[in-house]
Amino acid sequence: MYFRRVIKRFWLVGLAVALAITLPASKTNAQDTFFVTKVIDGDTIQLENGEKVRYIGINTPETHHPTKGIEPYGKEAEEVNKKLVEGKRVRLEFDVQKRDKYGRLLAYVYLENIFVNAYLMENGYAQVMTIPPNVKYQDQFLKLEREAREKERGLWLYSAPAEGPPATYSQPSYSSSDTTVYITRTGAKYHSAGCRYLKKSCIPISLNEAKQRGYTPCSVCGPPQ
Repeated sequence: MYFRRVIKRFWLVGLAVALAITLPASKTNAQDTFFVTKVIDGDTIQLENGEKVRYIGINTPETHHPTKGIEPYGKEAEEVNKKLVEGKRVRLEFDVQKRDKYGRLLAYVYLENIFVNAYLMENGYAQVMTIPPNVKYQDQFLKLEREAREKERGLWLYSAPAEGPPATYSQPSYSSSDTTVYITRTGAKYHSAGCRYLKKSCIPISLNEAKQRGYTPCSVCGPPQ
């Protein structure tokens, strides 16, 4: 009887080990890699399992928007994203909130040693778009955007006409309760539409984001504060 119990115990342990080896994991590890089957635009991709992934912390100009159409530098952002990740395996890093209201995964995307979100920001293909609680790399993105703006990379080369803000320029998807103000490529102030200081460049931005980046209100046009 004693030997029978011992043999049964060893059999159960062996079965448990075998199951642990052969059965697939029930949850996906954040460090796993995923194959990118399609680049939707500059900041959104689709994986082989059908999941859509929206890059956290950045916003590229639109290329498929139903009313905005193709915005300046949108195609360039989409193309560089394709060259980086389409048909390749990427690693996803998640923040506090894992999905947006559209059901898309929210992630920081890595291609080997390239941090794709940061790469797009650094080279002027994207603007900062901070949506709490996903703020892990906010300071890094703000720094990279500032450098891209100062060196006039990518979309920061865009110049607007003197009449006011361009109707089709990329505007981040902020809450409708937030106010839009305007900055220039090199200035440290934010302005209201039509300000004379917007003659050479005119870039729309959220009032909250402008304050967060350290911009101060223009004393000439008196924008909202």
